[in-house]
Amino acid sequence: MQNQVDLDIDTGQFDTMERDFQEVLRDLGTDQNLERFRSEFDKLYRSLKIIHENQRRLISKCREYNAEISQNASKIQTVLKMTADDSAAIQQLKTQLEKAYKVLEIQQEREEKHKQKIKIQENEIKQLNQTIEQSKALNSGQTTTVHELLQRKQELLKEKEILQIQVFGTRSENQSILDRIKSLETSKESVMKEYKILQQQKAEFEERLQKDEEAKNVTQAELEKIKKDFDSLKEDEKQLGNERKKLKSEIEKVTLQNSVKTKEIENFKSEKNRVEKELKDTKEKKDSVVKINEQIEEKIKDTRLQIELFETEITQLHQKISEGEEKKKRMTELVKEQEELAERIEEEKQLANNGLNQLEDEIQIERKQASDDRQVIEDLRRARNILQKEIDRCDNNNKKIEEDFIAKQKYLSEKQNELGGLQKKIDYLNKKIANVEKETEQQCLQFSQAQTKYFHSLDEIKLKDSLISEFQKKNIETEAKLKQQQNLYETVRSDRNLYSKNYTEKQQEIEKMRRSYKIVNHQISQLKEEIEAKGNALAKEHLEHKKKDKTIEEQSRVLEKYKTDIDEKAEKINKYIKRVDKLQFTIKDEEQQIQNLKEEFELVVAERDILSTQLIRRISETNLLYEKIKINESTLKKGEQQYRERLGDIQMLKEKIADYKREIKVFKREADTIKDLEGDIHNLTKELTEEKLKAKALTEELENPMNVHRWRKLEATDSENYELMTKIHSLQKRLIQKTEEVVIKEKVVEEKEKELKALKDEMKRKPGLEDQAMIPYYQDSLRQKEEQMKAMDQELSMYQSHINEYKLEIDRINKELQRVKQKYFNQKKREQQQRDLRIQEEQGQSIQVVLPEKKFVGGGFALQK
Repeated sequence: MQNQVDLDIDTGQFDTMERDFQEVLRDLGTDQNLERFRSEFDKLYRSLKIIHENQRRLISKCREYNAEISQNASKIQTVLKMTADDSAAIQQLKTQLEKAYKVLEIQQEREEKHKQKIKIQENEIKQLNQTIEQSKALNSGQTTTVHELLQRKQELLKEKEILQIQVFGTRSENQSILDRIKSLETSKESVMKEYKILQQQKAEFEERLQKDEEAKNVTQAELEKIKKDFDSLKEDEKQLGNERKKLKSEIEKVTLQNSVKTKEIENFKSEKNRVEKELKDTKEKKDSVVKINEQIEEKIKDTRLQIELFETEITQLHQKISEGEEKKKRMTELVKEQEELAERIEEEKQLANNGLNQLEDEIQIERKQASDDRQVIEDLRRARNILQKEIDRCDNNNKKIEEDFIAKQKYLSEKQNELGGLQKKIDYLNKKIANVEKETEQQCLQFSQAQTKYFHSLDEIKLKDSLISEFQKKNIETEAKLKQQQNLYETVRSDRNLYSKNYTEKQQEIEKMRRSYKIVNHQISQLKEEIEAKGNALAKEHLEHKKKDKTIEEQSRVLEKYKTDIDEKAEKINKYIKRVDKLQFTIKDEEQQIQNLKEEFELVVAERDILSTQLIRRISETNLLYEKIKINESTLKKGEQQYRERLGDIQMLKEKIADYKREIKVFKREADTIKDLEGDIHNLTKELTEEKLKAKALTEELENPMNVHRWRKLEATDSENYELMTKIHSLQKRLIQKTEEVVIKEKVVEEKEKELKALKDEMKRKPGLEDQAMIPYYQDSLRQKEEQMKAMDQELSMYQSHINEYKLEIDRINKELQRVKQKYFNQKKREQQQRDLRIQEEQGQSIQVVLPEKKFVGGGFALQK
């Protein structure tokens, strides 16, 4: 705002100066002898006006450049923030990769555990085979079952071999995957190295920015100096205005004395010609300065265009970065979803592992029971019929479980494929992020180069401004000298007028004129010396001009170097683009190879699933019989344990009841003594009341004593009554304590009786051993009923849907019936209307028709006329 005010003041001052100038020109226009002076004065004023306008333009441009610098600094800060956000996102992706590696390690450990379990099961199969061979000698009647078991054994061995082949295949695939992971880790390390290099470049760029800010502060200080110089110029211009006013008054005097001092003017003309030559030289210098200023303005325009191009590139980069951030957010959301799915899958795997652990425990129990199998086989003959029914039920249940297991395994394989795809996407996005960071760094370098160019141009502008200020100072000095000459000229005129008037009268005044003439000659010699000094200054300015031309040539060379650097960088960018295309082609090939491996892996997994389902069926068939026996034995053992626990609880409760009965007897004995104590209490209360009455009487006598001798001490005291009183107090306290204890004990007895009743009720409610033996049968029947209910619900929903469909069809048929009926009735109406019309037409024809006369010819044929 202050700068704007200063410029407004300058415009006002220039308006006043223009008015004064025009008035002076009008005054000078009357005199033809002062035309050269007037033209030169006009040229000087115009040059001063042009300089002032150039100063205003330069100040406005400096303001614009400062604003642009501040905007560019803010943009650079935003870019730095974006790079920091990108680094944080990269760290997050690193953590996610580490998690994925951990998951792979866990899966490998699980595979090793599964292998160990397979080995354990193989050993168990061998032991079972040994037991079967031992049971062959004892069970000659069960040859058929043994043959079946042997066939199953052979099938299991075949499946085992197939599984081993699959395990080798999966191992090879795992090794190939691990090799690829290692290659990816090496690529990751190279990317991290590049990222560190980029961070170093970023730090260098920040240091450059700090230097640029320091240079900006220096330029601001120089601008303040220029403003101060501009204020001093304003003051000088005010002085010039005052001097011009004085000139007006003096010019009026000069016009009157023109006719007298024409000869003296001719002497001064020679000097004026010299001054004109000097002014021409100064004008030429000014024109050269104006041209230089125009060239600088053109350069500034070019720099502005370059800055605008860089700004557009920066905006495009911001858009790309924002798009990349959005893609990152989407990918992070997808990764979170996939992590949740992976957690669910891991939970399901844990459940499956728990089931396997249970199977292992059962196998260990089977080992222990191998010695008792001989007796169990005899019992199995009896329970065979019962077990066949249960086997059918269990087969159905096993089929459902196997179907669920297969579906879950398929779901696991799908999710694993999806996880692999997501990992590929993450790697692809990491590469894209690295490329974007490289592009941002390149553009930052370009921006820094543009800033350096911009600051070079600012330095050139400052140099040009300093030259302009020097020329202005020189112009001011020349104007001051002109004013001195004009003052001398005016003094000469005044003297000449005086001499013309008093020439005849006073010769003394002529001597004074001669002296003044000598003084003028002396001043002229001084002016000549000053002109020589100006010539030397002009020579120096020519030398400076040549130096500036050299600096301009050097700058043009620097510009050519910059152009060559830009071309080299463009070639490098093209090379990088070609390299990126090659890398993309290799990535596509690797993706195709990964897809092929996935397909092979899926086939192997499907075969493994089929074999595992077959193995599970065989194991379930062999274990069904053992499970039934184990269930019965476990129920018997549990029943015995519970029966023993209940017997122990009953004994504990009996002991507690006996203790409570003893306590009740003690309390009853104590209650018998309570009656005697109550009598004692009654007597003691009577004595207490009597003593209280005595105490009241004594207190009354103390308040108003009647007998003075009452206060003398007695020789002896009644100690027996005092001891009785103390005993009464102690007995009362004991009685209160005992009554409180009796109340507490009664409450405890009531609570124990309630607990006894509750325990008895619970014992009555709990089932016996027979009921516990029947519980598994009831549970099986309940499960069957629940399954039947579910099936019935499904059938009911199906029937309801069918009923709804039938209702809709009935409604549709009814609507079609109504439409058909309407069509039928409409058709009937039309037919009736047509019939009525026909009848009416026939009636009309019967009335109007006139039959022609008939003639019969020859064979009796009728002929019409």
